[in-house]
Amino acid sequence: MKVTVGKIKKRKVIKYCIGLLAPLFFYLFLLMNIDLGYDNYKECLLFIFITTLFIVMIFVLPSLIFLNSMWEVDQNSLKYIHFDHNLDKTKYLYSFLFRNKYPRYQINLRLSQIDFVQISYYRYSFYPSKYLVDGSGYKIVFKFNMLDGSQYIIENFISHDRESFKQGIELMKKQGVRFVDPYHLLEALCSNKDINLHIALVEKEKNHD
Repeated sequence: MKVTVGKIKKRKVIKYCIGLLAPLFFYLFLLMNIDLGYDNYKECLLFIFITTLFIVMIFVLPSLIFLNSMWEVDQNSLKYIHFDHNLDKTKYLYSFLFRNKYPRYQINLRLSQIDFVQISYYRYSFYPSKYLVDGSGYKIVFKFNMLDGSQYIIENFISHDRESFKQGIELMKKQGVRFVDPYHLLEALCSNKDINLHIALVEKEKNHD
């Protein structure tokens, strides 16, 4: 059995493309029908449009698609994709679209070598984060502690596809992977609870104590 979490889907890419490009083409259409009364107006407008389109397709679109990184688990190992640079996301996205090729997994952990996985959180203070990080201002952290003493800290482990995420966690548990979760974050995530509200209650209890 194998579970892939955060899998890229072409339908998702098309949805983001429509959402990003439709307003651009709409404003281009409006502006092209306005005469501002000076030479080369439309040529300048087209240049600005093409530049904006390039930025959207090379930087903005891949960042939205890979907001949550992809991971895969089977009976033996956990494989995880980590992007060091935004251009890596661009490269992998278009390899997938035009060659149907998924990016390679950089991290490969043997499940039998995992001592335990510690789950915690921290406040993500950058203002727009509540719109970018799963609808909340918190980052959920998964720290994989290995039997050899090494650690792998993964922040972008939660997927918007909660069903596949839950299946992946359950598969790891069946293979003996132990999760240390003092704030019951995993339970909240797998039961589709509002994680922001759950953490707010945790914070309230901690302050009360």
